[in-house]
Amino acid sequence: DAGLAPSDVGMLTVVSCTGYATPGLDILLARDLGMNQDVQRLHVGHMGCYAALPGLGAVSDFVAARGRPAVLLCLELTSLHVQPATDSGRRGSPTSADLQQMVAHALFSDAAAAVVVEPGDGGGGLEVVDVIARTDTSTADHMTWDVTDLGFKMGLSPKVPDVLAVHVRPVVETLLDRHGLTPDDVTGWAVHPGGRRIVEVVGEALALSPAQLAPSYDVLRDVGNCSSATVLMVLQRLRETTAPSPGQYVVALAFGPGLTLCGVLLRQR
Repeated sequence: DAGLAPSDVGMLTVVSCTGYATPGLDILLARDLGMNQDVQRLHVGHMGCYAALPGLGAVSDFVAARGRPAVLLCLELTSLHVQPATDSGRRGSPTSADLQQMVAHALFSDAAAAVVVEPGDGGGGLEVVDVIARTDTSTADHMTWDVTDLGFKMGLSPKVPDVLAVHVRPVVETLLDRHGLTPDDVTGWAVHPGGRRIVEVVGEALALSPAQLAPSYDVLRDVGNCSSATVLMVLQRLRETTAPSPGQYVVALAFGPGLTLCGVLLRQR
């Protein structure tokens, strides 16, 4: 869609918290796609569902500094890690711990999403204006992804929406205030649908209407939570349904381990 050849790409950034490979996907994909041997590469790992947004910030900084296009790929294969959490579960007698893992993994889907960031003011895409992140380390145990003797083990606390409810509005107001904006100046909202309750909590904190949250609910309904790829899919749905006019603003929000809230302010070119 961007009309670029592989040799045009100056930086390839791959985001993933699932699977494992060395050489990494950034190297293997650059080779298989025919990118130049001197293409810069970056792998963003273990940030979970919010990782697309710091990844987007990194590629935008590269483009601004070097004047060359960059590609951001978010690839998550969560189904690789669906397995019993106990020896008993492996023998066909699941315990409550096995059932908890089944429920946690059932929230997630496999997906990939990619964006191209180019220098200059041309085109009809979204421009990255600013990035913000806030981590409440007192809640680090609310969302975990641990390697055990029986594989990866996921931990998700039901308290996550309550933490987001405390932090999301101050984070958004800080991001917008840097540019003399308020939430009323934002045309579109791309909220990571980590679950229905998470979207509801963010909507309540920011006083967003059902129509403003529709892209998030639609993606959650159609594909579920795809970890880092999800917020990019919400942005795509937003542009398809809302079509911001040049100069209008969009805010993307995503949440993950830490607990971390990450936001990006975008402007339609």
